[in-house]
Amino acid sequence: MKARAYPGHSRFLPYLLNRATSLINVAFNDALRGHGITLTQWRVLAFLHERDGLGVSALADATVTDQATLSRALTGMQTRGLVKRQVRSADNRFVEVHLTAMGKKRFLDLLQIALDLEARAVRGMSKRKIDQLRASLERLASTIDGAG
Repeated sequence: MKARAYPGHSRFLPYLLNRATSLINVAFNDALRGHGITLTQWRVLAFLHERDGLGVSALADATVTDQATLSRALTGMQTRGLVKRQVRSADNRFVEVHLTAMGKKRFLDLLQIALDLEARAVRGMSKRKIDQLRASLERLASTIDGAG
């Protein structure tokens, strides 16, 4: 394999991805804090809104959160009435997480904040470029994950 030239850290792709993600996460966390929600809790609401009844392990994977941190977040969310955990009837070892009506409302109440932040992050980019960026990031993730 031919050695590739190092582009410098400010052009190194992992650094650029991390920097962009960090800046977006900080801005989103700041916006959510005013509504009493953490970024992890938002991710739980968002994924359960798409696919209610995920197991804790699948939810941890989807939200990119370790299970201990997720468990603490779920406990707080359950106390606040946003989610409920229930044992799957066919398998007592499997715990499903469901949004409550209050959790669904909370997600919808906060959705515009998320969409506004996304729009801010891609301001000045054409729809074509945004679609290309999404496709590139999905491809990158699947390649690193071993699926691509």
